[in-house]
Order: sequence, then C-alpha cells, then structure tokens
Amino acid sequence: MIASAAPAPPSASPGRRRGARGEVLLMTDRHLWSYKEIAAHIRVQPDTVRSYRKHGLLPPPDHVEGGKPYWYADTVRTWVASRPGNRGRAEP
Repeated sequence: MIASAAPAPPSASPGRRRGARGEVLLMTDRHLWSYKEIAAHIRVQPDTVRSYRKHGLLPPPDHVEGGKPYWYADTVRTWVASRPGNRGRAEP
C-alpha cells in the first residue's frame, strides 16, 4: 500500500529478478512500497529505513516518482530474506 499523500505510482507487469543466491525469481507481487510500508513490514520506524538506504543497505528503488523512491513488495521480501540475522527465520 502507498500512503494517500503520495501519488500512486503505476504497478508493472510481473518480471524476473535474481535472488540473493543468484537464482531467478518470478516476481509476482508488484505493489510498490514506500519507506512507510517497508518500515511496517520489518517493524522499524520509517527513518530507520531511510538510514538503511543512506548507508547502502537497501536495494536500489524499483521506481522513483516525484523524487520519492518506491520498491516492489517482492524486492523488499527478497532483501529481508537475505539480511544478516534474518537468514533461516520465517517472515512475519
């Protein structure tokens, strides 16, 4: 979900992406997430997610609109699965 204050960027058709281990993943969840949705997903504050991006810990945004970055939900889920300390744990 994208906050109502931000213009809703268009969703794209499913595509392919390489996973953390190099495997090809079929992207199926093409909803775009802002810092707010990513933060809710990993249970941190949006400023923490902004800090992750500033320090190069987030993947590059899949879409930028009006200077605001957005990531596909599948991009975020792949990133979460590959984060140190989260390997082998089930996603919330």
